[in-house]
Amino acid sequence: MPRVRAALLLVALIASASPGGGAQQARPRFWFCPGPGTLDYVRLFDHPEEWRHARPLVSVFKFYQQHTFMPAPAIVGPDTYDAFVRAGVFRRLKQWRIEIAIELASVKEFYCTPDASGMNESIAATLRSVRAVEAAGGTVAYLAMDEPFVSGRARVCGGPALEPTADRVATYTNAVRSAFPAIKLGLIEAYPFLGADAIDNILALLAARNALPAFLHLDVDLNAMRTGRDDFTRDMRRLRDAAKARGMQFGIIIWGNNGDADPLYALDASRLVESVTAAFPSWDDMPDHVIVQSWAESRTGLRITPTKLPQDRPFTHTNLLWNVFRRLRGQSGQRSGTAAGAR
Repeated sequence: MPRVRAALLLVALIASASPGGGAQQARPRFWFCPGPGTLDYVRLFDHPEEWRHARPLVSVFKFYQQHTFMPAPAIVGPDTYDAFVRAGVFRRLKQWRIEIAIELASVKEFYCTPDASGMNESIAATLRSVRAVEAAGGTVAYLAMDEPFVSGRARVCGGPALEPTADRVATYTNAVRSAFPAIKLGLIEAYPFLGADAIDNILALLAARNALPAFLHLDVDLNAMRTGRDDFTRDMRRLRDAAKARGMQFGIIIWGNNGDADPLYALDASRLVESVTAAFPSWDDMPDHVIVQSWAESRTGLRITPTKLPQDRPFTHTNLLWNVFRRLRGQSGQRSGTAAGAR
């Protein structure tokens, strides 16, 4: 009987968050984005049984824009567009009813030219990336702009003022939405590199330009927080409410900054998870999106951490995904719907 109860509980947990279980609009929705060059990337699709519990939790699978480039840049290692096409990666996600997202450059220093050529190339690169996924049998549901207001602080982009970047984002947004009106275009920004006041101001600037994003995802660096200035709980709740007031969805990226070993990466990510549970202690109060992602670089310059499979091996990325869900859902403590305290 204990085994039967455990099995029933597992089925209920997965159904509550599974994109195939009729809960696509349930909150929070889990996004998964492996490191750009990890060595067992394609294995996720060749051996789905190795993440049988974690995979049904995923509503959105996010790729880096470099995964759609031809020829492939060095950062993706073996995880090239051609390799993904041969493995049927984009088609498989559609079969699994997992939506596809791409994280991409919109405003970057190399796109900040004196004339329109830079932004024209940014827009063209985005259109090529979407069409590459479509050509391989996939459908892109989300595009996430990679921290345009961080790059926009550069002098060449008109920084540190926010307005020149807001103008560029508006140009980009209008063009991309015109080409792909069904795709939801969102914004990633760095906290506390940009404080809550600055991010709130960014949303106001974009709203004034009719370029408000569909969602706001925060890339949080706990190590950069400053005593007496930054308050994670206060700022996350404020920005969640600011996004909601503008009809946007809100998410937090769960990541680790140590790319030298899987356990070190998981330790970093776990610290962030604990901060999220402190800021949003109830499952019903969680952010709309929880993005389990990696871009960690090792001291040797590789972006292969963490290993993704199997899910039942400690410190793999799919193991982390499964444990993040359990931690936020509160299943590591009493079944109260409240996130359990750290053990």
